[in-house]
Amino acid sequence: MDHQANLLTAFAYRKIIVDEEGKPLDYEFIEVNEAFTILLSSTRGGIIGKKSRDFISYNIDNPFDWISFYGEVALTGKAATTEQYAEALGKWYRVEVYSREKGYFGTLFIDITRFKQTEFELLAKNELLGQLYEEVTAAEEELRQQMEELNQASQLLIESKNRLKRAQKIAHVGNWELDLETKMLWVSEEAFNLYGLKMDRHELSLELVQQLVHKDDRSRMDKALERLIQGEAEYNVTYRIISADNFEERHMHSVAEAVCNSSGKPVKILGVIQEVTDRIIYERDLNNKNRELIRLHEGLKENEQRIKHMAFYDYITDLPNRFLFLDRLKEAIRIAKNNGTNVIVVFLDLDNFKTVNDTLGHAIGDALLIETSERLLKCIDREITAARLSSDEFAILIEGIDQENSIVPILEGIKSIFKESFWINENILNITASIGVAIYPDHGETGEELINNADMAMYKAKEFGKNGYQFFNFIMKENLLKKANIERLLRKALKNKEFVLHYQPQYIAETGKIRGFEALIRWNSPEMGYLNPLEFIPIAEESGLIIEIGEWVLNTASCVCKKFQDKYGYDLIMAVNISPIQLRQRRFHWTVLKAIAASGLKPSSLELEVTESIFIDSYDDVANELRNLIEHGVRIALDDFGTGYSSLSYLRKLPINFLKIDKAFVQEIDTVHPHHELTESIISLVHKLNIKTTAEGVETLEQLNYLIKAKCDHLQGYLLGKPGPEELIDGIIEKGGLKEFLL
Repeated sequence: MDHQANLLTAFAYRKIIVDEEGKPLDYEFIEVNEAFTILLSSTRGGIIGKKSRDFISYNIDNPFDWISFYGEVALTGKAATTEQYAEALGKWYRVEVYSREKGYFGTLFIDITRFKQTEFELLAKNELLGQLYEEVTAAEEELRQQMEELNQASQLLIESKNRLKRAQKIAHVGNWELDLETKMLWVSEEAFNLYGLKMDRHELSLELVQQLVHKDDRSRMDKALERLIQGEAEYNVTYRIISADNFEERHMHSVAEAVCNSSGKPVKILGVIQEVTDRIIYERDLNNKNRELIRLHEGLKENEQRIKHMAFYDYITDLPNRFLFLDRLKEAIRIAKNNGTNVIVVFLDLDNFKTVNDTLGHAIGDALLIETSERLLKCIDREITAARLSSDEFAILIEGIDQENSIVPILEGIKSIFKESFWINENILNITASIGVAIYPDHGETGEELINNADMAMYKAKEFGKNGYQFFNFIMKENLLKKANIERLLRKALKNKEFVLHYQPQYIAETGKIRGFEALIRWNSPEMGYLNPLEFIPIAEESGLIIEIGEWVLNTASCVCKKFQDKYGYDLIMAVNISPIQLRQRRFHWTVLKAIAASGLKPSSLELEVTESIFIDSYDDVANELRNLIEHGVRIALDDFGTGYSSLSYLRKLPINFLKIDKAFVQEIDTVHPHHELTESIISLVHKLNIKTTAEGVETLEQLNYLIKAKCDHLQGYLLGKPGPEELIDGIIEKGGLKEFLL
C-alpha cells in the first residue's frame, strides 16, 4: 500500500491540553493506527504520548488552526468536519472529529483528492461549455469523458464511505440519526454490529433500539434524550445493552446533538455510539485493586513491627540478613581496631544448591535453607552471628579469636553439619558446603572488603573440589582481577575483531587424501599478548560471551570451507568445536542452520564437535537438539573420548556420527607390545556401532602406522599438519594428502 493510500484509513485518538483558563493549547496522542504512523513517517511508539509541537513539519504545512478546531470538539463534545489541503502530501482530505469523552477526541482522515480534482475540473469545464455553447456538437465527446470522470468520482466517494465504515469498525464507533417526527433511526453498519443486529437496511425504529437497552438504564436514556430535545442539557450517556445476537451485556457510550429547523425547533438528532465494555471492566478492576491496596495499606500499619523485623532478617530462615550482618560487622571491626584483636568472616555456599531448586523445586530448596540455618545455629556459640546473605550464601561473624588455627575447630564443626543427610518432604538430600575465610585486619579493613575476600576464598574451595574451606590470600585476588581483566578484554576483542581462526587438517586414513579441517580459535590480545584458549574459553563460557564468540566461529569457519570447496571443487569437511553453553541455548540448531544458509555450505560439510560432559546435566534436551541437526544433515562428533564420562555401552544412546579418540590414548600407543593396546579394540567396537573414528594428536610415524592398521577412519595431529591461518590452506590442499607417509 502506498503512502497516499494509507492516508485514507488514518485514525488517531488524542487528548486536548488546555491552559488555566480552559483554552486549548495543544494535544497529546493517545492511540493511532498503523496508517496514521505512516502518515507521520513515524512509529506507534514514536507518536504515542507526543504533542503536536513534536511534529513541526507536520503542522507547518497547513496554517489551519487545528488546535482550536480540535479543542472545540474535545471540550464541547460536538462532532465537526473540515476539508483541508495538505501541501506536504499534495492531497485534499476530510477530517471528521468526534469526542466520546470530554477532553478527548478521535479523528478520521478521508482522502477526497480525486473528488476535489474532479469538482474543480467540472467547474472549469462548465465555464468552458458556457463559452462554447454554439459548438456543443463538437464538445459531445468531451462531455462523455466528463461523465466518465464523474462516475469515477462517484466511485471514489463510495470507496471513501467504505473506508469510513472500516475505520468505524476498527474504532468500534458507529453513528446514528433520529428523525423526531417519524421516530425512525438511520444507523451506520458498525452501529448495527455493536447492537448485534443484522443490517437489512439502514433504518430502524426507535422502539426496537430501546428494547435492547438494559431495563435498568432505559429510563435514564429516555430522560437524557428528552433533556437534549428540550435544550436543557447535552446528550452524553453511558448505558448497557443486551446484544441481539448473543445476549451478552455490553457497555455503550453515546453523545449526540440536536438539529433545528429555521424556526429553532429540533427536527433531528445526530449521534455517535462507541462500545466501552473493555474500559468499564478495566475501571471496575482498577477500583477493586484500589480497594485491595487500601486494605493492604491498613494491614501494613497494623504490622509495622513485623515489617521492621523483615528489614533486618531473612524472610525464609529468619537469620540476620546482609544489611544487619554488615551493621554488626562494622561494629565488630570498630571494637577490634580499638582492642587490637581479630574479626573473622566465614562465607559459606551450599554446593549444587541450584540443582536442588531446578529438579525438586523452590519449595524444597527453601526448606533446605531453613534446616541448614537451624543446624548452623546449633553448632556455633550464641555470641557468634550467622546470617543469610542471598540465595544459598551464608556468612558467620566471629570475634575475639587471636590465632588463625583457633578457628579450624569451628570450621570443622560447620562442615560436620552436612555429614548427615537432609530429610525434606520425603526427599533425602546429601549436601555439602564450600567455605571461605577472611580475617580482619590482614585480609581487609572494611566489612564489604572482608565479605568479598571471604567470597573469593569460598570459590577457591569450590575449585578444589568443594566440601572444604580455604583461607583468603591476595594471590586469589590477583587471579580474580586477571580473570575480570580477561573478561573485559574479551568484550573488547569481540568489538575490535581480534579473534582469528587457525585450521588443522584432517586426513582419510585409508586413502591419505585430505578430508577437511578443524577450526581452532586464536587470540593475540594487544594488551596481554597471546593467550592460550584454555585461559580465555572458560571465562567466555562463564560470562556468556561464548555464545557470540561461538556464533562468529560457526559463521567464519562455514564461509572459509565454502570458499575452498568452490575454489578446488573438493567436498571438504569443516569441524567446529561447540561449547556446552552454546548447546544449552534454546533453538541452538537455528543458529547452526543460519550459518549454513548464510555461507551456502551443505549441512553435511559441517561437523560439530561436542564433549562428553554436555550430556551429563541435560541429556534429553541436548540429545534432541543434536538429533534435529543430524536430521538436517549436519555431522556430530564426540570429542575427547576417554577423558570424561562415556563408556562404550553409553555410546549407543548418543546421537553422534563420529568419535574423536583423545590424544592421551594416541600418545600411549605401544607398538612394541601391541597386545597391550586398547585403542584398536575401541576402534573396532565403535565401528560396530556404525560410528566412524578420528584420532587426534598423531605425532609419530609409529602412531600413524598403528592407527592405519587399526582401521581408524580419520587422522589429525602435528605429524600431519599443525594448525595454521587461512593463508596456508591452499598449500595443504594442493599438497595432495599424505603421500610422503604412505610410500
